[in-house]
Parts: sequence; structure tokens; C-alpha cells
Amino acid sequence: MEKWDYIDAIITELKGTTDTNFQVKIGEVLKNYYKDKKLTYEMPNSSGGDDKNDGWVLEEQKFYQIYSPQQFKGSFRKDIQQKFSEDLEGLLSLIYNEGKWGGQLKQFIFIVNTIDRNLPHDSERFFDKEREKFEKQYKIKFKVKVVNLDFIRDILLEMSEDRLRNLSSLLRVTSMIDYNALTLTMLYDFIDVLNEGVQLKLRGKMTTSATDYNRISTPYKIALNDLEEVSDDIEFMIMNLHVLEEMIGSVYQDMEYTEKLQRIISYIINEYQVLSESKKGVELYKEIIRNIVSFTETNKSYMFPVELLVVYIFDKCDIFEKERVGV
Repeated sequence: MEKWDYIDAIITELKGTTDTNFQVKIGEVLKNYYKDKKLTYEMPNSSGGDDKNDGWVLEEQKFYQIYSPQQFKGSFRKDIQQKFSEDLEGLLSLIYNEGKWGGQLKQFIFIVNTIDRNLPHDSERFFDKEREKFEKQYKIKFKVKVVNLDFIRDILLEMSEDRLRNLSSLLRVTSMIDYNALTLTMLYDFIDVLNEGVQLKLRGKMTTSATDYNRISTPYKIALNDLEEVSDDIEFMIMNLHVLEEMIGSVYQDMEYTEKLQRIISYIINEYQVLSESKKGVELYKEIIRNIVSFTETNKSYMFPVELLVVYIFDKCDIFEKERVGV
């Protein structure tokens, strides 16, 4: 099991949780996150009223308010704005009029469970205007941030694998993790980076050229595996493998991306092994590519980077029969 397995399982669990359960689980994430930073995260018991404080970092006077209704009452955007204003106004009144929560606020972070949606646009700068209004009212300065579970994902990425393992166990999501699964997010991330490399090449901004790639296989491997029909495609891809190799040598020096790449390569090798039991030659080659592209549920824009990766694995001799020594 690897780092992003835990992260994806935790995020999936949070997306499917609402009301108090969502608040409690977010609280566990934040408590573990701040523990590593040697800071104190407290989550008031909401049974007797939380005094507009779903959680706070004592040393930083940073307050969290967490919003995850079972359903939005009206406009998605208006509901978030209304809840934000009510909670911030109530918290500021308690802090500056009643002296609660240490008598000071430096940052207010409003976490919304948008489930499978992005946060609504804020083209009118509603949240900044609300902050400015309250700063003027209380003669103070503070920061606000309105975020969704992307914020939590970034926090999880900062945690160690041991911390994520413990957190997954605490949230009871460990059993949800398929150790051998290729996640859609993982493949999207890889294709996004590879597409960027292709665009840089087209714009003449690649630092390497086709001659910088050291080919391993020979043209004989194409004939050996009955792939003559697609030999031009394979040779063209091999001529462009420097794009993939440069990407691996730069972005994929990051451990997270390296692990993602290895997972994707393992997935493709496994696809080959399964499909090769019933298919061979050109049919096998095309079916591997087709299966991976269909996994993304997107259009043909993924065909080139996916085929580039398949040929990369082909050239490294991890799939299809290898040339015999001396041939």
C-alpha cells in the first residue's frame, strides 16, 4: 500500500459524509496534521453548542468552520455565502464582544464539502467584501479562506505515510483500499504531465531531441510479435520517447510522481498479461491502448500519450516477447 492509496480512501470517505460526521472526521485529519507541526488543534464538543467554532489552532488563533449539509436548500453558491456570513459574524461577536476563544481571530477557514463539484465562482469577491466589512466593524485585520476537500488533500499530501496509515485506520477506511488498483486521478495526473511535455516539444521548448533517447529493442521485436501492421506507429512513438524520458527525469524525480508512474506501468503490464491469454499481435497491442483510454472515460485526446507510454514499456521489454540473443 502506498501514500496516495490512503489519501484517495480518506477523501472518498469524506465526500460521502455529511453533517456532524463530516465535521468529526475533518477534525481528526486536522488534529493529526497539526500534531506533526507541534501545534494544538482543538475541536469543541458540539453537543452543547460549539459557539461557532468547529475547530481551532490555539497557538495561531486560526479558526475552522465546516459546512457539509445533506443537501443545499437553494442556490449552491448562495447557501455557501449565507452560511459563511452567519458563522463568521457569530464567531467574531463571541470573540470580540464576549471575550471567548482567547479574544482574537487571525484567520478564518471555511471548509465546504462540495462532494463532486468545484467551489462556485466568486467573481464579485463576496468573501473578501465580508471580511473587509467585519474588519472595519471590529477595527481588526484577519485572513479568510473558503476551501473544499482539495484543501484537505493538500494537507494529507504533507503527512508521512505512517501518519496516513494511522489516520486511515482511525477513520476505518483501510478496508476500502485496493492495493493493486489504478485510480482515475493517478492516471489523469500522469497524462496531464505527459501532455504538457508533448506541447513543449511542439513549441520547440524541449531540451532533448529524438537522438537523446537510447533505444533498447530492435525492429526485429516488432516482427517477432506480429506487429508489422502497426510498425510505423511504433517506430514513430519510439522516435518521440525522449519526451517521456525527459518528463521522467524532471517532474518524476518527485517521490510521489515516481510512485504513480510505477503504479501505472505495473497496471499496463498486468493488462498485457491478462489480454495476452486470448489475444496476440496487432489485436493485443490495440486492445491494451483501448482499455487504458476507456478507463479514463474521456475522448481521443488521450490516445497519443497512452500509446507513447505503451511503446515505452514495449521498448523496455516489459511487455511482448523479447528478441532472442544473437538474432
